[in-house]
Amino acid sequence: MNDTEQKKYTRKSSADDLLLVLGKLKYCSEANSFYSKYAGKTVGQMITETPKQSWAVWYLRVLGKENSEENCIAQIAHITDPMVAFNLYLKLSWLTDKEDKLLEEKFKGKLPTAEKELAQGIVKRSKG
Repeated sequence: MNDTEQKKYTRKSSADDLLLVLGKLKYCSEANSFYSKYAGKTVGQMITETPKQSWAVWYLRVLGKENSEENCIAQIAHITDPMVAFNLYLKLSWLTDKEDKLLEEKFKGKLPTAEKELAQGIVKRSKG
């Protein structure tokens, strides 16, 4: 899927559709109380209120590819740890240029060894 193709979930998408998918993924019981309060609301409301960086990471890794750039940017905003941002940058091959840049901003200048290894090709991105 390229950047111009329509993504399944946007900020205005019904959270009910996404909740069905999440239920099939059998998310942890701790997440159930968080997600269940979004029945009848939008995906955008759910993303805006993501309570922890770890949930944003899980969401991006599991469902990010199916989300609009706007949704992914909102989840990236929850990422605070430079190493977490670096790992997402390495592993998520579907990121748009804008999403790449936002993740880079979270780790640039903070992880000199990791950045050096990336520049030297010791570690590689999954995105070609």
